[in-house]
Amino acid sequence: MKNFSSKGIRFSGDSIKSCVGFIDLVDSTKNTITMANLGHVRIYYSKFINSISKIVKSYGGKVIKNIGDCILFYFPKTSNNKNEEAFREAIECGLKILDSRYVVNQELSKQQLPPFSYRISMDFGVLDLALVGDYSQVDLFGSTINFCSKINSSLSIANQIVIGDNFYRILKSFSNIAANYNFINNGECKITETFGYSTYGIKKINKSSLDDNNNSSTTYPLRKKMLGSSTPHQIETQSKKGISFHKKNNNKRVILVDDEKDILFTYESFLKNNGYDIITFTNSSTALNYIKDLSNFDNLLVTLDIRMKDLNGFQLHQQIKAIDPTIKILFVTALDILDELLIIVPGLSKEQIMRKPIDKKEFTNTIKKLLK
Repeated sequence: MKNFSSKGIRFSGDSIKSCVGFIDLVDSTKNTITMANLGHVRIYYSKFINSISKIVKSYGGKVIKNIGDCILFYFPKTSNNKNEEAFREAIECGLKILDSRYVVNQELSKQQLPPFSYRISMDFGVLDLALVGDYSQVDLFGSTINFCSKINSSLSIANQIVIGDNFYRILKSFSNIAANYNFINNGECKITETFGYSTYGIKKINKSSLDDNNNSSTTYPLRKKMLGSSTPHQIETQSKKGISFHKKNNNKRVILVDDEKDILFTYESFLKNNGYDIITFTNSSTALNYIKDLSNFDNLLVTLDIRMKDLNGFQLHQQIKAIDPTIKILFVTALDILDELLIIVPGLSKEQIMRKPIDKKEFTNTIKKLLK
C-alpha cells in the first residue's frame, strides 16, 4: 500500500457491514445566500451540524463527516445483524432528528434565521474503511454509501426517513420492529439507467390506534416458508418454476442459475458430493426473488449464465450485488468475452469467469476456492 503524506488518505483494505445514513439540509444554499451577516451563516450551519451530531451520538451512532450541507453517519453496533436493539436505535435516531426539528426551528426563529428541513436516507451494507489526516480518523466509502446518497438526492419530499431495500430486509426480520413501525413502499430509486433499487418510508406505529385496526402492525410481507418434501434431503421442488433445493449439513450454499435444465443437472451432479446446500433456478427473476428473501448471505455463491431470458447475467449480477456486495459470483458462459467481462463488471476477477463446456475438477475447485 502506498503511503501518503500525513494529510493524505490511506485505504485500510478492511470493511464492515453496518447501517449508514445521510442527512441533507434542504434549501440551505437558498437560505444562506440572502444572509448579509456572515455570523448568521456560521450560526446556521453550526446549529445544524451540532444538533444532529449530538442526537446521532446519543443513539450509539458516529458522525463521519459533513459534506457541504449533508452529514454522513453510521451505527457501529449494527455490524452484528442479529442485534435488534442496535437497529431499533438506528431507526429511533432518525425519528428523533425529525421530532427535534421543531425545537431547533423555534430557536432559529428567535434569531430570525430560516427553519431546518431534512432529507434522511439510511441503508445497510458493506462499508470500506479508510484512514485520513494523521491516520487517526476513519472515513467510509463503497457502494452502500453511494446507494444511500442516491436515495437521498432522489427524495422529493422533505422531513421523512427513506431506507434502502438492504436495510428494510434486515429490519423486517425482527418481529418487535415489525410490530412497532410501518414501512411504506416508496418505489424504486434509479441507480443507473437500467437498474432501480427498492426504497421504503418508515414511521412509528401509533399504539393508541391499534385497537381500531388489528392489521396496523402487519406491515411486512410474510416470508415464504420452505416446505418439506417426502425425502430427507430434498426440501423443495417446484418444477414449474425450475427450483430444486438439496440441503446438506453445511452452511456453504451454491445457487445455480441457467435456463437450460440439462446444464443445471450437470452442475449439480458435479457438486453434490462436496457438502454444499445446492439450489437451482431456470428462471433468473425467480432466483433474484429467492435471494432477496434470504435472512443472511454468508458463504453464498451464485453461478450465472449470461444469455438468459428475463434478466440476463449482467442484470442479475448487478441486482445481486445491490442486495449484498459480499455474495460471491461465478459467470459460466459459452461466450468468449473474458476481457470484455473484466471491463464491464466492476470488481470481477479472471477466477470468476469460466467457459462452457466446463471441466468438473476445475468447476469444483473454483467454487471451493471462492467459498473458502
